Amino acid sequence: MRHLRELEQSQWWPAERIEELQSEKLRRLIRHAYENVPYYRKVMDERGINPLDIRSAADLSRMPVLTREMARLNAADLVSRVPVRTPVWKASTGGSTGTPLSFYTTSEDQREHGFARGIRALEYAGVRLGDGRMLIRRARHKEGLKEKTLHQMSRRIERVIELDGRDITLNTLPAIVAILRRPGLICLTGYPTAVAYIAAWIHQAGVTPPALDSVITGGEQLFEHQRQWMRDAFGREPHSKYSCQEVFEIAMECEAHTGLHVAAEDVVVEVAGTGDHPLPPGEEGRLLLTNLHNYVMPFIRYENGDSGSFVPGRCPCGRSLPLLSHVVGRRFDTVYTPSGRRITGSNLGSSRLAQFPVLQFQFVQEELDRLVVRVVPHPGTGAQDLEQMVKRIPPMLTETIGSDVRVEVELCDEIPLTSGGKHLLVISKVDPDSWLRRSES
Repeated sequence: MRHLRELEQSQWWPAERIEELQSEKLRRLIRHAYENVPYYRKVMDERGINPLDIRSAADLSRMPVLTREMARLNAADLVSRVPVRTPVWKASTGGSTGTPLSFYTTSEDQREHGFARGIRALEYAGVRLGDGRMLIRRARHKEGLKEKTLHQMSRRIERVIELDGRDITLNTLPAIVAILRRPGLICLTGYPTAVAYIAAWIHQAGVTPPALDSVITGGEQLFEHQRQWMRDAFGREPHSKYSCQEVFEIAMECEAHTGLHVAAEDVVVEVAGTGDHPLPPGEEGRLLLTNLHNYVMPFIRYENGDSGSFVPGRCPCGRSLPLLSHVVGRRFDTVYTPSGRRITGSNLGSSRLAQFPVLQFQFVQEELDRLVVRVVPHPGTGAQDLEQMVKRIPPMLTETIGSDVRVEVELCDEIPLTSGGKHLLVISKVDPDSWLRRSES
């Protein structure tokens, strides 16, 4: 708990003091990576970079970006050649973006520093360790009886009820809401699509909502229409959390709801544009992550496929930690048009679809000039309302994406989850490179 106490104090430090702490940890990591990790020794020598050249996050642009594919191809050379003084184990990503990435991490990295960041993130939403909460995620396979038993004991001590997101169906929703009404259960945490699905059902079915103090979402981008469904059902503004398996907890939305505070004491987040150079606040770019505590397999300027932007100024809550905007999503969640436009999922106007009796929807770009909107209507929706959806949704979206893309509505019973248990708002089957060449010709 020492790391938690440190984080609870450092979040209120002046920004300059936080940057000093971050820079000290970064210099130590860079020196270790150069001396003990073959991959970084090679790329730094090739570029004529001395470890002393990297003094702070501002100098990181001299280092090359590490993509997920590069990490996969150079996995053996990314592992430290000297033993670390903390237990090491192998982990992997969920694989929702394709092939899972296997990597090594340490107890100090995730179970000490990462766990402390996770508890502090809960505190931003008014939740303390030991408060009753429901956690919706994709259940991971636990190897062996000992691991399963330890996991169950940990959840019981934390007073966490864990639910596999794949088990949320129309048939199980009444039982899930009944669990959320249990005395002492104050928080619902999970993927935005899963929480929004529950919220939409509660609101549209007219059932009495559970009296929750907090709603926290993570693992996917939280869109405005989902926020509205949660406000309508639970009477609470949701808190968005940003994390990834490789780095663990990264940023969390506080009570002011102006953005997501980056845990800058443990993680460096860059927003990069052309040439991998940092962009100023307000400009959206690729997120590059540097984990300051994984010494067994350092991820420096790691590009995991997410994008976002920094919020200018300081948060009204008084914390000096950097702020990411609410727009943090996969860069490939994009619709392309014949006229050369590129429209991200957050700009498709999905909030307008929340006015219809729907539980879920998804945009699938089947061809450059054809977009299919998959819609899961609320049970019992009448034929006339279904007809209105099919009729009204296409022209609404045409206003946003343009008349050169044909919009079709497909009514369905369910929308399949990814292998990682997530729901993608946008799936584009258009090759971005082909689209770029066509739009430039």
